[in-house]
Amino acid sequence: MQQGSAITGIFILAGTYVMAIATFLLGGMPGEVAVLLGGTYALTAIAAFLFSRGVLEFVVGSDRNITFFVVLRKVTDPLLALVAPITPGFLMPFAMALYGAFLFFFLKVFLFGDAFLEVPPLFIVIYLMLMS
Repeated sequence: MQQGSAITGIFILAGTYVMAIATFLLGGMPGEVAVLLGGTYALTAIAAFLFSRGVLEFVVGSDRNITFFVVLRKVTDPLLALVAPITPGFLMPFAMALYGAFLFFFLKVFLFGDAFLEVPPLFIVIYLMLMS
């Protein structure tokens, strides 16, 4: 699997976040709410892209050249390169994408909380500060 550059992954991550914030600001949300919701939606979208790549690689195979799959690989390769240093090397290609999706979703919960589970933002950081 040929992966993209991790720097490109950072640009994709930052661009997604900025577009999500701009969308909420244009929708009339206050700035603080736009920053919180923008981060939540951006990281969830990235996790969803990686999850869909992992499922497609499991079902279809990683060597198929379906147009949608080729585009999805080009978008998610830099994101996988971003998490490659902490990804276990024994994982199969589809599991690498699923692991990356888990990491981005966990980052979302870590930074912005989760409204569905009623976990407040930075809950883990506050917990770690109190316990140390």
